[in-house]
Amino acid sequence: MITEKQVVQYLKNKDQDYIDNLLERIKNSCSINVKSESKIICPICGSSSVKKNGKDSYEKQRYFCNDCHRFFSENTKTLFFCSHFTKDQWLKFIDYEISGLTLKDEAYFMNTSITTCFYMRHKLYKTASQIIQEQKLSNEIEIDSQYLSINLKGTKLENMPRYSKKRGKQSAYRGISHHKVCVTCAIDSQDNIMMNIVGLGSESFEKYMSVINRLDNVKKLISDSKSCFKQFSNELKAENSYIKTSPTQKHYLTEDGNSLASVNELMSEIENIIQRTHSFSTRYAQEYLDFNILRKQIKYKYKRDEQAKKLFEKVKDSEFIKNALVLNTPMPISLKEAYYEYHYGIFSDAYLKKQQNS
Repeated sequence: MITEKQVVQYLKNKDQDYIDNLLERIKNSCSINVKSESKIICPICGSSSVKKNGKDSYEKQRYFCNDCHRFFSENTKTLFFCSHFTKDQWLKFIDYEISGLTLKDEAYFMNTSITTCFYMRHKLYKTASQIIQEQKLSNEIEIDSQYLSINLKGTKLENMPRYSKKRGKQSAYRGISHHKVCVTCAIDSQDNIMMNIVGLGSESFEKYMSVINRLDNVKKLISDSKSCFKQFSNELKAENSYIKTSPTQKHYLTEDGNSLASVNELMSEIENIIQRTHSFSTRYAQEYLDFNILRKQIKYKYKRDEQAKKLFEKVKDSEFIKNALVLNTPMPISLKEAYYEYHYGIFSDAYLKKQQNS
């Protein structure tokens, strides 16, 4: 058997590169499996003084905290709290969401109801939105705006601010008006993406200022030639590289060779989301946009068979979201600004008088 002294004596005559390579080979060839028992921490008080306390009706392990005397499971205070689905079922559902399946198809493959899949989807989307809204864009940024029609899908008849409109029927106003939702789209040189609903009507300096908290250390703002971008770049203390407009000739590049190709591709994706999901309510539009960004980032980084697991890891420790919170998601726009002129439904004189009396 070779002794430690012999090894040291042998390595004395070798150079440092040889020793480093040898150590790396030894490290790779020796698989040491150390079984470490992870400590269970109480999610309510943070104590590590816990003990097992049987299993629930879904065969999930329950625990009891000796300090706060509360019962909990591994899913307590997480996105999956109060869900009867297992981790494997959630992974399957997330995989369906990445694939872009409809709620009807997801309900069929999950062997559950469309309502259950609806709540699962929006809990997942809300969590994705929280993650994306914390990301910041920097350095060189392409920026522009896209416009969506107001969609009141799921609104009860007594809560409608206007007459119900048949799909495909022409809007009351042509072009960009206060009946259109303005979505600011931007992408930076590191492929960080932003799609934020900023209000109704045409893009403006005030609308772009509402997303300034999503930008950090911007050096160049690539845009078209609207004056609001010049104002916004001055506010950011950044260079404004813009595409000139001409009545006789189309321009696609700025003077220094930049284009809006990436942000234009993002804006076309919004139309693809609407077609794939058969349209979505404006109430949940921001969550749909943010989940699409997170889904895109996951697809860029990981192989197809790893994507669901990686997305699960990102959202699993998020706070629990109640079903009531999903249903009571606030509108990201002012319906009064859009429809008060009609004096219909919730903006009718009779309804407003009734609200005042009650």
